[in-house]
Amino acid sequence: MRAPRTASQASGGLEIAAAGLVMTLLAVIAVLLDRLTMDVVSGILTLLALSVVGAVAVRWVARREGAPDLASLLVMALFAKVVFTLVRYFVITVVYDDVADAGNYVKWGVQFADLLRSGQFPALDGSLTGRTPETERIGFVAGLMILVVGASRYALSFLFSAICFAGQVLAWRAFRRAVPDGDSKRYAMLLFFLPSMLFWPSSIGKDALMIGCIGVVSYGAAQLLGDQVSIGGVITFTVGVAALMAIRPHMALIAVVALAIGATAGSVSGIRQRGASKSALVRLAALVALVAIGSVGVTQLGKFFQDENSGGDTGVRAALEKTQEQTGTGGSEFQPIAATSPVDLPAAVVTVLIRPFPWEVSNVTGLIAAAEGVVFVGLVVAGRRRLLGWARALPRNPYLIYCAAYALVFIVLFSYVGNFGILARQRTQMMPLVLVCLSMRPAPRRPVEVRRVAARWGRNHKVDTGDVALARVGPGGHDLGGVGECQK
Repeated sequence: MRAPRTASQASGGLEIAAAGLVMTLLAVIAVLLDRLTMDVVSGILTLLALSVVGAVAVRWVARREGAPDLASLLVMALFAKVVFTLVRYFVITVVYDDVADAGNYVKWGVQFADLLRSGQFPALDGSLTGRTPETERIGFVAGLMILVVGASRYALSFLFSAICFAGQVLAWRAFRRAVPDGDSKRYAMLLFFLPSMLFWPSSIGKDALMIGCIGVVSYGAAQLLGDQVSIGGVITFTVGVAALMAIRPHMALIAVVALAIGATAGSVSGIRQRGASKSALVRLAALVALVAIGSVGVTQLGKFFQDENSGGDTGVRAALEKTQEQTGTGGSEFQPIAATSPVDLPAAVVTVLIRPFPWEVSNVTGLIAAAEGVVFVGLVVAGRRRLLGWARALPRNPYLIYCAAYALVFIVLFSYVGNFGILARQRTQMMPLVLVCLSMRPAPRRPVEVRRVAARWGRNHKVDTGDVALARVGPGGHDLGGVGECQK
């Protein structure tokens, strides 16, 4: 009988397969060098470099996290990301006839690269592209990449996907650090292989950068809210929030609010517990910094959502109504829930997390999104004991509170989105936090009732179903001493 393969043997097989892939691609380049365009050649070379560096990096991360048995899983996730980057590229250029913004980002990136080569730094105020400053900044990031790899759309697609994958790895590390009793393997399976996480952010655009930034923010939050509080978490979180603010200010504000809630809960808990005062003080210091960051975020959010037609009203309600108006067009529009009270929250949760339903779709991508919604419902039903374990651990773990607060604020804001296509793509920015609740250890089942045992002992004995211990009880309820234990 053949012995089962060990983790090291499986990892060695992956390394051999990766080396074979590298040699094959190099051979293809050598044979077809005179026929391939520079776009393709630069893309292949970028892919090779990212694959080698990425494989080494994820193996190092696995060892660093004390989980060498998961190194193969992370390498598989890396190559799955590469495959879906090509799939996403095909869908954009062929299925959608290249109507997405990915091509525009490359075009704008070329202009920015030319300006930088001539010694000019662009203003990034929207004047060059005619779009919002947030959108123009994505073109600037593409321009920085073009300075290194050239104007190759393939190469830029792989680089943006690499940033997304790095953010997912950081989110996984955050989970391991802040939720030591969680199921990190299950979290990795969901985080890296959920179809929406593989498909939507694997392209040139905001989504890939947002997942990368959310990974940085989550890792910083884990450093601040975990059992071992690190002052460096303030720096990590601030860097992540600054990057989010440059791309989507409202997402930065969500992160700040979520961390403030988690840090407050952690500080109160730390003050009550003996020996945890240092952690509480660090979290309180983080709260002070968050006040300043949050004030800037609110200002930027108001500018981002300002509605000129409403007389310059920058209130939250005006911002959400503008979102509802702007997203209620296109081929996948629907009447949004627009949660304005706790009564609307259940419907908003279902809409933002699961919809469209199968009977609400009208195209292939909508059908895929609906299928994933059905799978997600299945995960929730199958993992109901994990949800119970999450609910029990929630009051004691500030990072779980951070994830829950982030998801809740996200759901309320995005309940105003009235387009299934936008919703399916945008919810990927929330999934790394939502999947935490499905990755906890299952709650233990209730102990077996021991009524028959208690009946045999008679009226003068009682059974404590908490620890299943039997004790003698005398007249008037006085304890006469324990007489034994009943094994579960």
